[in-house]
Amino acid sequence: MCSFKKISGLEILAIAFCVALVLAPPIIFPFFNFKFQVVDFLMPILLGIIICNKWYKNWRFPYIILLLAIIPVILVSIVVNRQFSAINDYFEIYRIFTFIVVFIFFKEVYNPRWFGVMWDILFLLLLIVNLLHFHNILNFNQIVMPIYCGADNYHLTHFGLNSLMQPATKRMIGLLANPNNNAILFILFSIRYLPKNKWGTKEILFFFAGLIAILACQSRTGFLAFFVVFFVNYLITKISWKQILLQTGSVFLISWLFLTCNFFVYSGAETHSSDYLLSLAGGNAYTSTSVKGRLQIWQELTQQILQKPIFGHAPQKNYFYANKLYAENGYILWAWRYGMIGLTAFVAIFLLPVRKILQKISSSIEARHFVLVIITFLITNLTNSPLSHPTLSLMFFIFAGVFYKEVNFSV
Repeated sequence: MCSFKKISGLEILAIAFCVALVLAPPIIFPFFNFKFQVVDFLMPILLGIIICNKWYKNWRFPYIILLLAIIPVILVSIVVNRQFSAINDYFEIYRIFTFIVVFIFFKEVYNPRWFGVMWDILFLLLLIVNLLHFHNILNFNQIVMPIYCGADNYHLTHFGLNSLMQPATKRMIGLLANPNNNAILFILFSIRYLPKNKWGTKEILFFFAGLIAILACQSRTGFLAFFVVFFVNYLITKISWKQILLQTGSVFLISWLFLTCNFFVYSGAETHSSDYLLSLAGGNAYTSTSVKGRLQIWQELTQQILQKPIFGHAPQKNYFYANKLYAENGYILWAWRYGMIGLTAFVAIFLLPVRKILQKISSSIEARHFVLVIITFLITNLTNSPLSHPTLSLMFFIFAGVFYKEVNFSV
């Protein structure tokens, strides 16, 4: 157990940052068309600490050089497309800046003696909040959820309902106001509780609680990403075949029970709608309206990418807002915005650390965790854009900073 009496001020700040990142609602100020996150107000403090401690010397780190190189890519794309007046496009540069600050700060401050306890507490709080939301305990969805996602959020207003406002599958949206992003969040938390050679009772309980939460989000891509991560974990962790068979059987049993129960609950509704996740098994997922809509958008964006393949079209956030477009694919989004140069940099964010990870994967638990986080992002970027989400993206760079600190790579 962590001794909180020995925690430094910097470690307390790191804990506060993680709590605010996961649990704090967005803040809306008058006359602003966008939302602020609580962690935005902590960024200047983190930057000041980095400067005072001369941690800015990390700029020579290959990973930092990569992130810094993305900034001129964004600027050149804006200049080439003459998007000078779109102020909110420049916030994409700020986003890269936050990636760098969070990476450096957690690379320098991370200590396992407090991080593990904080992670457990955060996970429990996240489970409780999502439980209150899923079952609408104490009118949670009417009182609390609008603070996080707005009263007009489609996923909230249609929670447990279809487009005709008839009973349908519940998709747990959580504090991220989106079931797909919520599933990714729970995958990231659950990675630290995946089966290992010495799998403690707490880790077992937390892992299966995370599994149920992921299933409750009813995210098809999240569901597939979880099982890929689950099986890759066995490839990089020494576990006996007997344990693997027992654990895998338990996962499939719980998944089957959860999905089957949901199926019978909703199949009796007037709409006779099948369970959202079960559509994967029946092949209905690939002919659904949502998938067809995404394919159409991807086709249109891909055609536009071919028009400006080198530098892209610039961020052009207002274009997406005005046309109510959601790329729902991180690779296509970056290729559209910044061309092949931007797409290469985007993929490099995930692949550059792999060589370092492979050097330490047999001896470092954080190396194993980080490679599973990378796999999660590589898969979910196919139908979502987690690196564009303020919470998920910063969690990625927290994992990155933790990995580089734990394996003691020098600048």
